[in-house]
This record gives sequence, C-alpha cells and structure tokens, in this order.
Amino acid sequence: MNKEVILSSKTQKRDEMIKYAYELFYKNGFHATGVDAIIEGTGISKRTLYKHFASKEGLILASIDYYHQTMYKAIFDYLQKSSPNSPVEKALKIFDFLSMQVDAGKQYGCFAMNAKNEYVNKAGEIEKACDAYVLALQELIELYLKEGNLADSKSSAMQVMMLFEGAIIRSKGLGNSQPVRLAKTAAKLICKAPNPKI
Repeated sequence: MNKEVILSSKTQKRDEMIKYAYELFYKNGFHATGVDAIIEGTGISKRTLYKHFASKEGLILASIDYYHQTMYKAIFDYLQKSSPNSPVEKALKIFDFLSMQVDAGKQYGCFAMNAKNEYVNKAGEIEKACDAYVLALQELIELYLKEGNLADSKSSAMQVMMLFEGAIIRSKGLGNSQPVRLAKTAAKLICKAPNPKI
C-alpha cells in the first residue's frame, strides 16, 4: 500500500469520526455525548480516536469547523443564487434560508451557538471557533449591505445578525418558522432606516 493511499484512508477515517460526532453533538448536546458513544457508533478504537484528536475538545473543535465550512457554503450559495436584484434583499434572504431549514424539521438550532452556550467561560478555543462562524456570516451580510450602498453597513449587519440569532433561538423553542419571518420584517426596517454608528 503506497503512502498516498494510507494518507487518504486516514483522512477518510478522520472525516467519518467528525461527521458522526457532529450528528451526535447536534442531536444530544456536547456534555451529554460521551466519547464512548462516538467510538461505538463509528466502530473505531479509543486509541484511534485520540490519535486523530488529542481530546474530546479537539473533536468538538473539528465538528464546529465542519459545521462552519458546510453551513457557510450552503448559505453563501443560497444567497448567490437568489433572485432579488437588490444586494440588500439578497442579504435578507438569509432569513428565508433559515425558514426553509426550520420548515424541513431541522430544529436543533445553530450548532455553533449551541456549543458556545454549553462552553461559555469554560473553553476559550471552542468559544473562539463559534464566534468565528457568527462573524463570518455577519461579514457576508455586511458585504451585501455595502454593495447596496447602505449607510453604516457594519452596524446594520450586526443588527441583522442579532435578529438572525434571536430567530434561531425562538424558532427552536416554538418548533416553527414564524419567529424567522418576524425577524426578517424587523431586519427590513433596519435596512431602510438610517442607523447610528455603534
């Protein structure tokens, strides 16, 4: 077996562990999901798991990164392909993306926000990884608002992101997308009104 095949096999095994752990963490929470459950579900040994990840925290960081990459790409592609000509309208389509997810039964909330809530003031690296995802989305919204010549696009993007995060929490609690639609209505008002600098 050549070196490339061995490396490919190791990468594949690592990716399988991340994806399986991600599903368990998302469904059951981070503290409630033990390493043994991940080992049992993937059929790998504890030794193999710790060969790829120094700790459970390392596996959580990898799963947050996986969520960041896949969810950001899904949102980015959705906004890019959306029909409105106005960049501001395109930015606000992020709420339509969320509505679609909630209506499809994906009501576990935001993976990064869930992790941040469980590890607030307990694990700095996990908090940073979660913040990086939220900031990436906020900067994406800001790009569209800036393109739409919205005054103080940075402040407006921050406010839109706060509404987006609130909508995620409320829709998770209620089990429907009504809070998302209401948040979009509020975001439209923010993007029309002049905003003071923060």
